[in-house]
Amino acid sequence: MQPSVQLFSVFHQPFIIPSAPFVQPIQAGKAIAKVDLGLPGDNTGDHISEKNSTYSELTVLYWIWKNADRNLFTHWGLVHYRRYFCADVFPGNFTNKRIYHYEATQESLDKVVSSGLQKNLAQSLQENNLVMPKLMYSYRKKGITKSIAEHYKAIHIAEHWDVMIEVLKKHYPQYTESLHFFEGSKMSYFNMMIAPWPVWDEYLEWLFTILFEVEKRIGKVEDPYQARVYGFLSERMINLFVYHKKYKVAYYPVAVFGQ
Repeated sequence: MQPSVQLFSVFHQPFIIPSAPFVQPIQAGKAIAKVDLGLPGDNTGDHISEKNSTYSELTVLYWIWKNADRNLFTHWGLVHYRRYFCADVFPGNFTNKRIYHYEATQESLDKVVSSGLQKNLAQSLQENNLVMPKLMYSYRKKGITKSIAEHYKAIHIAEHWDVMIEVLKKHYPQYTESLHFFEGSKMSYFNMMIAPWPVWDEYLEWLFTILFEVEKRIGKVEDPYQARVYGFLSERMINLFVYHKKYKVAYYPVAVFGQ
């Protein structure tokens, strides 16, 4: 059966919206937002919208998981208002790069986020378990490469990483042998993935079980940037989950619109 694909695009500020009907914009953190973007929000039904300052786009993931109509599509994915998967719709255009930059116009957005992209994704999802952004180095400059774990600890709060590893081992000891993945240097960024409901269900149950306990252990983080710890951790954790499950992945480049 041909997969039916729905993309949910996370918004936290005004921006152009794709015309493609398979993209649903969602306002993240609407429960605590100072502005109403006039979009559906992550603050209805079973939600954690009020945690958006620390969980970032994960509040939208949680909302979709708990509230979206599962009968409307077989596969769904998370993208961002400025970042979308892009496909080899126009031969030769998407062969080497991991990131493509475009002007932030309705025309350029609709050229990339098109019915052609939807068809391309559906085809990939017939042949693969899921779609993720092309792998990138976590850190590689002037001949120096850092592992995923090393880079996280260098730019974020190292203790938070250690707590996450402790909690993961406690609740999911079967992942212990897979933790060597974090000694590697490449990962998919942006918390973007397209997968069928069963994959999302297992991933999100795993993810939030771990993060909710990490949150209890580390308490409040004063620095506004580092307070987004759960979004930062999950960006690495999704890669571990996919690695551990040995899923077959179609890696797509990401189109970024505007500065």
